[in-house]
Amino acid sequence: MNFLPISINLENKKILIVGGGNVAYQKVKNIYPFCKNITVLAPQISDKLKTDFTVNSITEPYNNKHLSGFFIVYACTNNSLVNEQVFLQCEELNILCNRSDNASVSHFHSQAIIESDDLIVSINSKHTEVEKTKQLKHELATYLHERDQRIHEQGTQKGKVYLVGFGPGNPDLLTRKGEKLLYQADVIFYDDLLDGNFLERFTAEKIYVGKRRGNHSKVQNQINDVLYQAAAQGKMVVRLKGGDPLIFGRGSEERYYLEKLGIQVEIIPGISSAIAAAAYADIPLTHRGIASSVALGTAHAKNSFKILESDTSVYYMGADNIIQIAAQYLEKGYNPDYPVAIVRNVSLSNQEIIKTNITEIANGNIKVESPIISIFGNTVNYKQIVNDNQ
Repeated sequence: MNFLPISINLENKKILIVGGGNVAYQKVKNIYPFCKNITVLAPQISDKLKTDFTVNSITEPYNNKHLSGFFIVYACTNNSLVNEQVFLQCEELNILCNRSDNASVSHFHSQAIIESDDLIVSINSKHTEVEKTKQLKHELATYLHERDQRIHEQGTQKGKVYLVGFGPGNPDLLTRKGEKLLYQADVIFYDDLLDGNFLERFTAEKIYVGKRRGNHSKVQNQINDVLYQAAAQGKMVVRLKGGDPLIFGRGSEERYYLEKLGIQVEIIPGISSAIAAAAYADIPLTHRGIASSVALGTAHAKNSFKILESDTSVYYMGADNIIQIAAQYLEKGYNPDYPVAIVRNVSLSNQEIIKTNITEIANGNIKVESPIISIFGNTVNYKQIVNDNQ
């Protein structure tokens, strides 16, 4: 049978529940918020049902005379023959009937219902898979509760800027707080190195302000100003930044500029590309007995990097200068086999991981393209070191 999901107007309609036990109780419980004109018919009706709900009670065995005047009937007895009788007689009288013991022959299904402040959502299973329906109901109830909270909070967020870290690019690594704010935003200013298609689900106005080497859609002063202008108009603003706003993300510059002009700013941390690259490449940035310190550095321009004096050193944006970096390690007397890992497109489907050493890189044998994260340190080969020491 084919079931069409619809909503029925129950105003001035009468509903009959045939049965007085636990199944009947659950039916009344589900219907009661939408219709109070309910009659329960059974030789015995549970005290809990009569106590918890104000319903009409008929303590008699079922007879087809009881169907007169009812719009919907639920057959909820523990006797399948009685339920079948109720259903067949409803069908003769063109009355909608639901059999609790045989959903497939019913005229309609009782759907799982979730309510929010402004929505009623119902769920029906194509194959009467109760557990799947229960799980989806729980997930939707959680989502709608969070949605209600977001709506209630929106009035307090007008004229405020949130600097949100998107993480290394994979939307799955965005924090729940960050996603919540994207749903609430009036306008989203977004960076490179993140999934632009992901933003389509959000209703906010979206403005690209990314900066790639040699291709800046806006310089930083312009970005600062457009953030201010949007907030000054009373908009709830999300400035979405790849990685973490405070690690080579200029989040502190934007915050300082905005707060100086009286705009409230809140920073939502993101997973930095260094942390993500290490995780995806199976490289601990620290490991007992191998490395107890980590340094982060940028290497996107020839004069912007220096060799970091740390057990593990991570360089951002260094594809064009990776050879010079490796050469400096050799000049400083590092072992020619000093390990390096290069992770390109961290966390994305086209991610690439190369594990090599400073000599191979310095000799130009390793070809890489932006964007990359490079990790210099013995933890790149930690498994080999641990095995050798056992």
